[in-house]
Amino acid sequence: MEYTKSYKYLILALIVSFYFMVMLDMSIVTIAIPRIMSSLGENLTNTNWIMIAYTISSAIFIMPMIYVIKKFGLKIPLIICIIIFVLSSILCGLSFSLNELIFFRILQGIGGAGIMPLGLALMSKIFKPHERAKAMGIWAIGSMVAPAVGLTLGGFITEYITWRWIFFINIPIGIISLIGIIIILEDDYVKNTYSGKFDFIGFILFSIGIGFLMVVFNEGEIKEWNSAFIHISELMSAIGFISFLAVEPFIKHPLINFNIFKFFNFSVITLINGVRAMALFGIMLFVPVYLQNVMSYTPFNAGLIIMPQAIAVAIFAPIAGRLSNKTGNKILIIIGMALSAISFLMYSNLSLQSNLAAIILPEIVRGIGFGFLYAPIMTEGLNAVPDSFIPEASSLLPVTMRIFAGVGVALFDNLLVIKQVFYLNKYADTLTYNNHLFIEFMGEIKGNILDKINPGIISHLRENPSLIMIDRIAQGFANVAAYDYIFLFGGIMTLLGAVFALALKNKLTKK
Repeated sequence: MEYTKSYKYLILALIVSFYFMVMLDMSIVTIAIPRIMSSLGENLTNTNWIMIAYTISSAIFIMPMIYVIKKFGLKIPLIICIIIFVLSSILCGLSFSLNELIFFRILQGIGGAGIMPLGLALMSKIFKPHERAKAMGIWAIGSMVAPAVGLTLGGFITEYITWRWIFFINIPIGIISLIGIIIILEDDYVKNTYSGKFDFIGFILFSIGIGFLMVVFNEGEIKEWNSAFIHISELMSAIGFISFLAVEPFIKHPLINFNIFKFFNFSVITLINGVRAMALFGIMLFVPVYLQNVMSYTPFNAGLIIMPQAIAVAIFAPIAGRLSNKTGNKILIIIGMALSAISFLMYSNLSLQSNLAAIILPEIVRGIGFGFLYAPIMTEGLNAVPDSFIPEASSLLPVTMRIFAGVGVALFDNLLVIKQVFYLNKYADTLTYNNHLFIEFMGEIKGNILDKINPGIISHLRENPSLIMIDRIAQGFANVAAYDYIFLFGGIMTLLGAVFALALKNKLTKK
């Protein structure tokens, strides 16, 4: 069916708005955790389940969208998902206990889970293959700008208003999106067009696998990676995934049609998408933490520093979308990966003496890299399969991103702690009042990992109170060195994604 240009871009504007809402919520809540913790009188371990509950529910409920799209079309599920997300946002803001807030975050995750695959499927439906890259370039603005806006806006709201408004802010965006979808989007539900039954067995096994995997990623550092709780969670995740893979080939209408991986470019894009999520999204979480905990910026100021990255994405994502049909997606993905890697390598050279320009420049380079990556990866993934596989592709791309982003966060978090301990022991042994590092030191760094360092060093510090300041300085340099290491590691991993991109079959999309 041929759609008018005005209709296409009205729908695209709605897709950008409701996806912006979901991505904004994911980043804005992170900033508010300390305020929520004090407001509800809870500890950090319990309060973190506000994030964990959302992550688990949103990861689990992405895959059922394959069946939902085939059975009910796009309009009705979109309306339901937006309603669930907005109503649960209101209830989150009205919560007066942690248990209430966690429960409503689970509901919010269910609503948010459907929005990305439904949005991707909708773009694939109304835009022809040669138009998708341009549309994806515009759509990328909402997905990549929202996290930076969320950090700045979240810092402002929690500091000057109340944490409850980080949830209420979804109301106007959600209502506008909902009204637009109801009025503008065509009805596409045709009764009895899809006779397949929902794969409950596959869904339960997949939920066990991914649910416990998300628990491992989110609780590993808190519960200790070698604890019985984490090992049991790992075992349950393995059982879930292995059972899922064993059962699915025998299901008449499986949760995932694995025949989609017969399309070479889709398989390669899935791999690239995973590496990108692991490296880029894994590291992206640590940039605001680095700015706040190491460079001593406030959450609001950290958000402002990250804002140039969002602006760069907003400029270069549409450019990449326009270039896609001329150059193919392969070269754009390689350029995006290379620029992203360069930005992390630039970050790995930061020190306590780095000025603001040295911090903002890699953010701009990172934004340009993200701009060249997002639309080409998504476009190539959707264009690599026939229309009959679009529901699978539109669900597998985001769920792959969600899983590997979790792997990346867990990996880099673990590396960070290991390197903090390593460098603290190193600096604590060598730092003195006459050391050039001490002389150049410009400020104190917060942090305490004394319980993990050499006991002999701790004893020595306790017996010599005059060295406590040097110990704090050592912690500062150790933190910087540890972050530099994970930024370097992330840069190398990102380059690996560029190598995988070389395997893509570069095909120009014809009109």
